[in-house]
Amino acid sequence: MGRKKTFLIPPHLVDAGGDLTKQWYVEYSCRNPNTDQMKRFREYGGFAKLKTAKERYAHADKLIAEIRNKLVSGWTPFEKRRVSYEDELAMQKYAERWGKMKESVPSLRMYLSGFLQLKKETVIPHSYQTYRSKLRIFNEWAEHEGLDKVHVGCFTQERILEFFRYIVKVNDLSIRSVKKYKQILHGFFDYLISRKLITENPVCDVPRMGRKTDEAARPIPDKERKRLLDFMKRNDPQLWLVCLMEYYCAIRPNELRQLRIGHLDLENGVVRIPCTISKNGKTELVNIPNQLHRLLKSMGLDRYDYTDYLFSTGGIPGPAMLGKNTLRYRFDRIRNKLGLPPEYKLYSFKYTGASALVNAGIDTWELQRHMRHKSIDTTEHYIQRNFAVKSDKLKNEFPDID
Repeated sequence: MGRKKTFLIPPHLVDAGGDLTKQWYVEYSCRNPNTDQMKRFREYGGFAKLKTAKERYAHADKLIAEIRNKLVSGWTPFEKRRVSYEDELAMQKYAERWGKMKESVPSLRMYLSGFLQLKKETVIPHSYQTYRSKLRIFNEWAEHEGLDKVHVGCFTQERILEFFRYIVKVNDLSIRSVKKYKQILHGFFDYLISRKLITENPVCDVPRMGRKTDEAARPIPDKERKRLLDFMKRNDPQLWLVCLMEYYCAIRPNELRQLRIGHLDLENGVVRIPCTISKNGKTELVNIPNQLHRLLKSMGLDRYDYTDYLFSTGGIPGPAMLGKNTLRYRFDRIRNKLGLPPEYKLYSFKYTGASALVNAGIDTWELQRHMRHKSIDTTEHYIQRNFAVKSDKLKNEFPDID
């Protein structure tokens, strides 16, 4: 096992054996994040004019306390400048009122903001929100622990494990959620390595943490599906159309929320999912089955502007995009009102459509294209995870138990 690196040798007095004729000074050492080498610092100020050992020891105690307090507050002898940066962790209302620009010494918050600015350019908005919310919690924990202004090299593996133990205990996170935190934090510290601010990633050897849960949406059986669709058609026709598009086109709820009138090509019977809203960041075309195609053509969607969102406020197409969780909250209320189990989620209609295709004997390659999976392996894993093996031999020729 490798020897642990030392990042700081605390300040201490060098008193020349008590000899007042020689130089006294306070000495400490810090690891330079740019070179990864320890550098020694000495503070001579104020000792020479003091003529007694008592005065010098008192001055040394004061000087040591000052240096310690500066180091604890986040100061390092390598970073004495103040910098301006755009705070990506600021809450929206705060940012709207006061702006996002901040000035401070280099801090964890500044580096997190730099990482988030990079992610904003490379991931879809929904994924960016996930990055920001989880890194915001990490920063809040660091502030609570007094680590928000220390050098980022002070985040050791043990500190990272403390954070994971904290969020699992306080937030009762699932194994899946902990894994997502680990992925995002590992990416952040890799970013610091690329900036030559640290040399090793402390997000390593994190044990399996969190509670086991089955969070996957399940296909909805015919009887329950009919109850849901009938109720939505009468009471929330917009949500009814969302569920139909999930079922027939396998378009995810967050993609549907961002879909515009201009993305529908009813003449050719396809929906264009642009790279700016698709989960995998690629522009893709989805076939519209005849049942849904006839319905969409009857809705007179050509009355609306090309840029209007298909699902907007007021239950009709319009310029305003629905909130991230609006459709899910509406579905959950209806599901609960009908007394159906929580395993049936808005996302379930995508799985239900896939289940119907599997039962109809669709080719795996066709299913991959329809579901927009990255590879056949992904589709086969998807089928294995979500649907029972369909076998006439197993069903009809299984040996009797007696």
